[in-house]
Amino acid sequence: MRRCVVGLLVVALAGLCPAAAPVIDVTVQGVARQSLALGAQGSGAGGEAFVRTLRNDLARCGWYRLASGAAQVRVGGAVSGADGVAERLTVEWPGRRFAWERQAADAAQARRHAHELADAIVGATTGEKGIAQSRLALVAKSGTRRDGTAIEDLYVCDYDGHNLRRVTRDGAPIVGPRWAPNGREVYFTSYRLGYPAVFVADVASGAVRKLADFRGLSTGAVPSPTDPGRVALILSHQGNPELYVMDVATRRLTRLTETKLAAEASPCWSPDGRQICYVSDRSGSPQLYVVDVATKATRRLTLRGGENVQPDWGKGGIVFATKRGAPYRIAVIDPARGEESVRFLTPMNDQYESPSWAPDGRHVVAARTQGRETSVWVLDAAERGDAPYKPFSGAGTQWQNPAWSK
Repeated sequence: MRRCVVGLLVVALAGLCPAAAPVIDVTVQGVARQSLALGAQGSGAGGEAFVRTLRNDLARCGWYRLASGAAQVRVGGAVSGADGVAERLTVEWPGRRFAWERQAADAAQARRHAHELADAIVGATTGEKGIAQSRLALVAKSGTRRDGTAIEDLYVCDYDGHNLRRVTRDGAPIVGPRWAPNGREVYFTSYRLGYPAVFVADVASGAVRKLADFRGLSTGAVPSPTDPGRVALILSHQGNPELYVMDVATRRLTRLTETKLAAEASPCWSPDGRQICYVSDRSGSPQLYVVDVATKATRRLTLRGGENVQPDWGKGGIVFATKRGAPYRIAVIDPARGEESVRFLTPMNDQYESPSWAPDGRHVVAARTQGRETSVWVLDAAERGDAPYKPFSGAGTQWQNPAWSK
């Protein structure tokens, strides 16, 4: 049976008392990675926060079945937290051992350390990218003005709903937030000027700068995953809404579509940065199309359904919202196989919109509307995945247009 190694960094911190420092033993064995036993104990607010966060991360990542007793993956030991949070881990596999030491100042930092450990375990035992350190951007609708326009602002939070923080404060309607590859900025369309224009927000400082404000419509901006200096967006300064790629440094525009009697919307890049999926109504209804950025060769992707909109391209395929004789549902399509590969992630009677892939290519965040409430839900795209769950609740606020950092 093959053995796997947890890839943790060895960090030595001055001032950590060895006598008082607890130990977490992590043993990873085998290739059948379904079961995980978490026996770690936490004391004090920080220690309890660490263990609680780690348990939640490992349960929600989708790769393990939490078990007691024998398991392929075993996490044991304790984390203590009084004035600070002392974490000392030993990582063991047959015949080898190393230590990883951390000292957290408070429970918030202990949570971040737990996220790091969860992603390290996922990476070591599955070879997949973890989601515990990722974040969500989302739009909060808190009311409606007398003229009927929505009062909306951009927020960000951890993937599990913790550390929810407001980024914009102008209350202008917002459409289509998308994370930059650096995980520090969010691109979005705002009506703060009275018309749609593209802005970029620094989520740490809250600073917002204007990216595109061409005559007519400027919307749908999303940076290339391989070259953040190139941004796909929809512009109507030359007529009807068309798909362009803009060089951010020079502001040079490359037009990729020319459909005089149609409108384009909602671009998203392929993971390799060579293609863009977008929505066009050139056939008479909104459908998904794919264009090669270098050659401008275009092909239609979806063939059925009255509306196929809001695509997001990840390593799991293209996830999108579709209306096929029911409220909007979330579906996945393989761009190489086309319509025959469409697979639905949500049932017919539940309305879900605005899907966005997680960095693991397995989970999807989307907005679900139930009655008058719209909230954020996480879907597992695996064939026999976990049930959808709501990472947090926000009474009195409509949470919509979520985007998962990559």
